[in-house]
Amino acid sequence: MIGNKVFITTVDTDTTVRDSITETLRYFHMFRHPLYIDELHKFLRVEISRNHLSRLLNNMVREERIFFSHNMYSLENSGQIFLKRLVGADVAAEKMKEARRCARLIAGFPFVKSVCISGSLSKGYADEKSDIDFFIITSGKRLWISRTMLHLFKKFTFLVGKEHSFCMNYFIDESELCLEEQNIFTATELSTLIPVYNSDIYSKLLNRNITWMHKHFPNLRIQNDEVHVAGDRNMLKKSLEWSFNKLWPEHVNGFLMRLTDKLWRYKWERKNYPAEDYDIAMKTKWYVSKQHPLNYQKKVLEFNTSQFQLK
Repeated sequence: MIGNKVFITTVDTDTTVRDSITETLRYFHMFRHPLYIDELHKFLRVEISRNHLSRLLNNMVREERIFFSHNMYSLENSGQIFLKRLVGADVAAEKMKEARRCARLIAGFPFVKSVCISGSLSKGYADEKSDIDFFIITSGKRLWISRTMLHLFKKFTFLVGKEHSFCMNYFIDESELCLEEQNIFTATELSTLIPVYNSDIYSKLLNRNITWMHKHFPNLRIQNDEVHVAGDRNMLKKSLEWSFNKLWPEHVNGFLMRLTDKLWRYKWERKNYPAEDYDIAMKTKWYVSKQHPLNYQKKVLEFNTSQFQLK
């Protein structure tokens, strides 16, 4: 310090970045998921150039603070953790074909505006037991109509053994695209979505959330030119939407929301899950439906907080 001025040295900056590298790898270590440098740069909590990050990573590897193999970085010096991701990437590539076919089917249902792949598959990993998670955006004030039809259809997929192969666990209304839960977990999930239907709505989703996402991931960049687009020329879908719009749709939408909430709360209580977790794990509002009974968000955030406090 000279006079009233404080000078931040390169050493101080590098220390901050090193800590952030460790913190980011620790977050993904919960999933036994090593990161490539582009992923690490994207999820880093501090702003830095990729070249500067590369130099610091090389130093940390030499010091054995982190470990490097197959172009990936991890906190654990284990060949199995790197091999697991490589094998998982091959499985994910195969599952992605099925996911795109399933997404096209979902997109054909009334009031579905956009379909994105989420979960582990959106991060380039899957195993034989992995299901396919979807993040679905619906027309304004039609979410619960769309969701109910899709889940009724899903019930019948048991006839071909597909009922548990895909999961539609997050729906959001196109008029309320800004997420309420603005934490590291939701930022990670949102930034890794893979759009497979309707790029315009997907772009609006990211643009509505990018300000708070940048607070977690200052290096995050949106590449709209890489979006996979599917057109909507389904006349049956348009006809069904026209029919539903003639039958007091907002009243029906509200009724289906309340009915679903009542059923979910009954099941939640029967399983003796913590009552205080329901509104986060099973979010039931006119503009959002989230069905995460195992509440991974809470587990991940608690793990991340506890590890941060132990540093």
